[in-house]
Amino acid sequence: MAQITIENLSFFYPKAKEPAIQNVSMKIHRGEFVVLCGKSGCGKSTLLRNIKPAICPFGKKEGMVLWNGETIEEVDEKLQAQKIGFVMQSPEHQLVTDKVWHELALGMENLGYPQHEIQVRVAEISEYFGITDWYEQKVDLLSGGQKQLLNLAATMVLNPEILILDEPTAQLDPIVAEHFLDTLKKINDDFGITIILSEHRLNYVLPMADCAIIMDQGKVVHQGPVSEVLMKNLDSEFMKLMPYPAQIYYDVTKDRSGLMPISIKQGREWMESKSRRGTVGAVNREEKKQSMISCKNIWFRYTRDGRDILRDLSIEMKQGEIFAILGGNGTGKTTTLSVLSGLYRPYRGKVRIDGKVTYLPQDVQTLFCRDTVEKELEDVPEDLVKLLELQKLRSHHPYDLSGGQQQKLGLAKVLATSPDILLLDEPTKGIDGIYKEQLGKILVELKKQGKTIILVSHDIDFCGEYADRCGLFSRGNIVSAGPVRSFFAGNSFYTTTINKMAGKVLVGAVKKEDVLCFLTEDNTISSPL
Repeated sequence: MAQITIENLSFFYPKAKEPAIQNVSMKIHRGEFVVLCGKSGCGKSTLLRNIKPAICPFGKKEGMVLWNGETIEEVDEKLQAQKIGFVMQSPEHQLVTDKVWHELALGMENLGYPQHEIQVRVAEISEYFGITDWYEQKVDLLSGGQKQLLNLAATMVLNPEILILDEPTAQLDPIVAEHFLDTLKKINDDFGITIILSEHRLNYVLPMADCAIIMDQGKVVHQGPVSEVLMKNLDSEFMKLMPYPAQIYYDVTKDRSGLMPISIKQGREWMESKSRRGTVGAVNREEKKQSMISCKNIWFRYTRDGRDILRDLSIEMKQGEIFAILGGNGTGKTTTLSVLSGLYRPYRGKVRIDGKVTYLPQDVQTLFCRDTVEKELEDVPEDLVKLLELQKLRSHHPYDLSGGQQQKLGLAKVLATSPDILLLDEPTKGIDGIYKEQLGKILVELKKQGKTIILVSHDIDFCGEYADRCGLFSRGNIVSAGPVRSFFAGNSFYTTTINKMAGKVLVGAVKKEDVLCFLTEDNTISSPL
């Protein structure tokens, strides 16, 4: 018998004319690692929340969700809380106490466990997740990655049978995200806990999965083993959702044999067996452009007696360029954008801005103040509404949108102000590969119009494809910066998927006579044949 059975499930948000999910049917068996993917707004989050009634959104539900053959609503609430764990996209939204140890103990306390059992279970889980060293810390002092790991550990304290995770790495830097996903795989392997994961970072997570489910417009369009799902989508737009090794392999070979690489390791083995090298000229060109933003020796702290978040930061951004800021959680990237936007003033140093600045914050919900998308779009040109595919969402409440749809709505609002300088904090958070390509084209077009774009991002592949320059942030300052090519030539870990596949630094892919070629840091071309 399947652990989770979903039969003809549909769900309507209030005032919505179309269902968010429609006639969804599937079975998930005990111990499976299931990855749920699809375009932003396809219904992934709505589906996941319908599996756990305590957090199911308000609206009209049709169909059934069965857990071990029993209708989920009929399952005792205490048993639901114990056996079905849920980790949300935003780490802060799930934390409710002041200290790490109390967050770990809270679930068991609420369910009335004896104090001795709570102490033993919390100590055990702390050791398993490696969080003993920050056991006594205040929750608000943790990094984003630590907060999300704490959410996972607090869920695991209750010994769940199922773990549901909705874009859990969306706000984590690439290295922390990989560690988090490794932990999920370890939990799945060690304890046989069923993992149901919604995720856009498929390069790393799909090789772990037993089953992939693709959704589109509220429906399940494909479900099965990862290789099978890949082969069914070779010539569809959903191929852009798949791992980069698979995309590159198929773009080059058009091979339908089913031998497609999914992981970075498999992609590297294929490239090494098929590559050749030839010299090409250097491509970096420096153009003289007007300086739009200049920061010199910036120091900033949030409180008078607090620690310095920005430390002697100096940087310049020019007109008509896309500058990407990379780095770990808590290093000062978002604070930098807040200073550039004028939200905060540094206590030392100078900031010079030449032009109108608009800021898309990481928490895009802070931009929404109306009760419908239509009202939020009152000042947005219709062509922009259509470009961002928001026209069918007009009747929705902004908070009922998926994370990716909220990103689109926020971008529409800031672009409608016609800025000279656009500050974007995690603009690809929670969005799919198809929309990422659309967003990249939008940014390139804005650059051609002379707009200056500064984006903070954990999406290294996106930055590698669309940015002109990148900077690596660490401990309140930029420790390295330069054109994309030279920037990635100096990095071993903050580098693109193609670079990892190649075993040497690559800075892009170009077409030559319909063959995909890879540009390396030593001015050579590696061309799989």
